[in-house]
Amino acid sequence: MPDSSRLQAPERLAQLADRVAEEFAATRRILSFDEWFELLLEDPRTHARNSPHYVRDALDFFGRSEVRTPQGTVNRFNLFDREFDDGPRLVGQERPQNELYEVLDGFCRLGRVDSLILLHGPNGSAKSTLLECLQAGLEAYSHTEAGVLYRFAWVFPTRAQGGSGIGFGAKPLREALGEESFARLEGEVIASRVTDENKDHPIYLLPVAPRQELLRELFGDDDDFVVPYTIRNGELSARNRKIFDALLAAHQGDLRKVYQHVQVERLYLSRAYRTGLVDVEPKQAADARSFPATGDRAFAHLPPSVAGQVLYGTQGDLVDAQRGIINFSDLLKRPYEHYKYLLTATESARVVLDHLLLGLDVVFTGSANDINLLEFRARRAAEYQSFRARLDLISVPYLLDYRVERKIYQEQVGDLLRGVHIAPHVPRILALWGVMTRLRPPDPAKYPAKIKAALERLGPLEKADLYAYGRVPSGLSSEEARELLAAVPSMYAERFEHAVASSQGTDHILGDYEGSFGASVRDLKNVLLAAASGLGSSLAREQFADGRTITVPRLFNELRALLGDAVHHGWMHLSPTESGFHRLEGEGSITEVAYEHWLNLSDREVREALGLVDEDRYLELFRKYVVHASHHVKGERIFDEVTGQLGDPDEKFMRELEKAMDPNAKDGFRQDILARIGAWALSHPNEEPDYAAIFADYFSRMREEYYRQQKDTVRKGIESMLELLTEDKPAELDLSPADKQKGKHALEVLLGEHDGDERRERHTRESLKETLVELSKRRY
Repeated sequence: MPDSSRLQAPERLAQLADRVAEEFAATRRILSFDEWFELLLEDPRTHARNSPHYVRDALDFFGRSEVRTPQGTVNRFNLFDREFDDGPRLVGQERPQNELYEVLDGFCRLGRVDSLILLHGPNGSAKSTLLECLQAGLEAYSHTEAGVLYRFAWVFPTRAQGGSGIGFGAKPLREALGEESFARLEGEVIASRVTDENKDHPIYLLPVAPRQELLRELFGDDDDFVVPYTIRNGELSARNRKIFDALLAAHQGDLRKVYQHVQVERLYLSRAYRTGLVDVEPKQAADARSFPATGDRAFAHLPPSVAGQVLYGTQGDLVDAQRGIINFSDLLKRPYEHYKYLLTATESARVVLDHLLLGLDVVFTGSANDINLLEFRARRAAEYQSFRARLDLISVPYLLDYRVERKIYQEQVGDLLRGVHIAPHVPRILALWGVMTRLRPPDPAKYPAKIKAALERLGPLEKADLYAYGRVPSGLSSEEARELLAAVPSMYAERFEHAVASSQGTDHILGDYEGSFGASVRDLKNVLLAAASGLGSSLAREQFADGRTITVPRLFNELRALLGDAVHHGWMHLSPTESGFHRLEGEGSITEVAYEHWLNLSDREVREALGLVDEDRYLELFRKYVVHASHHVKGERIFDEVTGQLGDPDEKFMRELEKAMDPNAKDGFRQDILARIGAWALSHPNEEPDYAAIFADYFSRMREEYYRQQKDTVRKGIESMLELLTEDKPAELDLSPADKQKGKHALEVLLGEHDGDERRERHTRESLKETLVELSKRRY
């Protein structure tokens, strides 16, 4: 290291020390009780809240945004996006987020915690991720000014040189300090500092009666804030109470002299150090205990009036979680005796230990698998009825919107697959396949009779598209399409009979809501990783030994390998329905449907690269049609931008387009088109109509006719591209120079080599060749 760097080291350390000192002072890490009391008077809402208030405020602090779901537009809490750190965010699951917030808000309005929030769902449905994000958000919030929290410790000065007595009895030290607090004494003059593992709120140092009077004064005009029960009536923990009473007696009732011994310190929540944020695994049994603490070194130098008492310490998960959240992972896997104390603990906000009564200020959360919840309900019915009253159940199903789920594979798996190319459409098709395994056929009896026939024909792909894009199946009348779109929110929340899967003579009871079974994200991540490594199925190892590129055909080899492991996946044994739900393999199965969907996407991709598809043209024609149809239905004239005059809607233009969209169009077709747009707008407020999605059936018919006309051109384009991609060149195909040039241009587009191409998903030569070969075999 250069000499100049050595010379700079002391200066740099000094700068660092100054910076830390400034931050220490700015964040008000250490306060006297008087200083904290001033903060309480200035901002009572911040300094008189309990744990549910704090958690709710953290969710509000990071804000919220509106997102579209199959149930319409809902709030998403930004905390779960984790922009404050680089941890994995929660993708989707807006409904459980909002239910969690509602429960917390209920605690705040009630003024106390009276139940345990239990997230339940199938394995791998993001229950743990939701709670992990919540704890990470609370930790980050506790480091902000808005999320300030305080606890306190007791400080006792050392024996003064040349004086007698210690602590508050040291006269020379008393004269030196005057009436100042001992909060900022330096280490050499501190005989003992007693911390509080229970993290008592400083407000508990105010006697209850005057405290309640103060709170009435502070919040008398604040109708929106319910002062929590623990803030109004909470008592010091047993050890703090003994120290407080001993000091008050020694000072003959002078409360200000008692407060001299109080050092208020900033409390930061931490998952790593289990400070206010605690996860309890099923194998852990003892959640809290008490023990004699008087023999501890910290208590050896206490004043005689304090040290002469038997003092107890506390430890355990409940103690560590005070002022924050405790999460019981897989709660129902623990023996019932290990958590039945929660029946009284959640209701009374206290728990009985060996030597004392521990008051609680903590939000109780937990997670449970649906199967364990069903077993608990069936096998311990009496206990379940008692426990159910203390539970707020929030279901966390698998995702049902494949637009959302594909983000998981795009965001999270990409970090694990550095150096591996993921071909276009892989995350989308994987998410689609996973979602289709989770869907159930709707019960037509629960919906309007007008859409009974449409619901009976609805397959898993059509239902997945309804949820993801609001796209109706082809072949429906405008009235059926409109009614079907209006029914989507109810469909998304539909409850069913419990699904039963039979395997090896045993019935397995699955969930009664959509998303309670099927392929989990965890399973599908493993499929993706296996496709990348080539270490999955033997077929994948034989065909794709390089493992550098994940393509859809490779992905489906691994999905078929997953389906071969049905013994470990109960949902694979569900009986298929006539409309294709639960049919996993063979003709008409979700596996074949998903593969065909990929071929459709790839076909369209190739046609676009060849310049044969102009989606803007369809949209422009349809927008024009909507304008003319709207004016026709209303009996209004339309402004002609070319002539600058008002004229009648173009009847010839409308009829020609209607014939292309629906050869059997009847009277009222135009009214139905407008009504369908209106129905879509109900679940997509403040959004421009997505005509291609709303009228996917009509757009598809227009495309099909165009595709049929261009099939030979596409075949030649694919042949030209395959020739260019083949390293050991075969005999040249009989293609014209124009066909070859068109193929070359398309190849540049698909490989992302064309100037101005900003496509997010690009092929490699390897993945494109594989795609073109599949298209050629199956379509051309």
